[in-house]
Amino acid sequence: MQTYRQIDLEEWTLMGEGYNGQAFVSDAHPGVMLKLVRRELGAAHKVEQEFYASKAAYEMGLPVPEVYEIVRDGKDHGYLCQRIEGKKSMSRLCADDPARIPELAARMADWGRALHAVPTQQSAYVPSMKALLLKAVGESPLLTEAQRERLTALVAAMPDVQTCLHGDFQPGNLILAGEKHYWIDLGWLAHGWYMMDLAHMCRMMVEDSVIPQVQDLTHMSREQMLAFWEAFARAYTGTRDVEALNREIRPYVALDIVRTYYLHASDNPALQAFLKTCIASQLGE
Repeated sequence: MQTYRQIDLEEWTLMGEGYNGQAFVSDAHPGVMLKLVRRELGAAHKVEQEFYASKAAYEMGLPVPEVYEIVRDGKDHGYLCQRIEGKKSMSRLCADDPARIPELAARMADWGRALHAVPTQQSAYVPSMKALLLKAVGESPLLTEAQRERLTALVAAMPDVQTCLHGDFQPGNLILAGEKHYWIDLGWLAHGWYMMDLAHMCRMMVEDSVIPQVQDLTHMSREQMLAFWEAFARAYTGTRDVEALNREIRPYVALDIVRTYYLHASDNPALQAFLKTCIASQLGE
């Protein structure tokens, strides 16, 4: 395994902190941000996935911050990337001014459709969502055999398309700076059918919006998250019947639960039991 350059955090000033990572800036490195990932997600191979997926997205011409170099702080890894001045996440903008939710959700819908139209070449760091889902469903300890058969058939029926998927598609991973927008946190970048990105957002904004930690992550209340999803869904799909869309998307939400667990497995029995209940609910059982 490659050994990356050790950085001196004394040169850097903490500017922001999330559950799994920290962001730093330095007067000695103008225009550069250090994203340092902590705990198990700070392992070299995890950071490599996000770094090289972000690099691939930049080379595709997607609006993403440019990435420069993988570095480490002890056992934790991170990377240097372009610093976007004056940025705010879409979710923070909604929380700060809820009256703008319909407008901002419609803008994300426009940018999401543009993202989902970009042709994407498969690589080690930009996998096929369909292949990933088949593997996740086939190996998941969360599923009954009947559920496994049903979800395998659902994945097999997906269109074989080579267009871009963010993978963690939600308003916290879209930042705005003036008239420009940027997609961030691209560790789950893939190619495939747009419905999986929509299912991921629906899961977060509708199903998980009751969870206090998710509200903290988005800075939004449950009511704001539901309003954002409804406005986004109308704008993205052109439907007026969001409830019908929600019913259609539920099996794909179950797939998203399986995929997320596959990418971040846990041996926590309580979590596994909770996720099994969620999957059964999405499948109408």
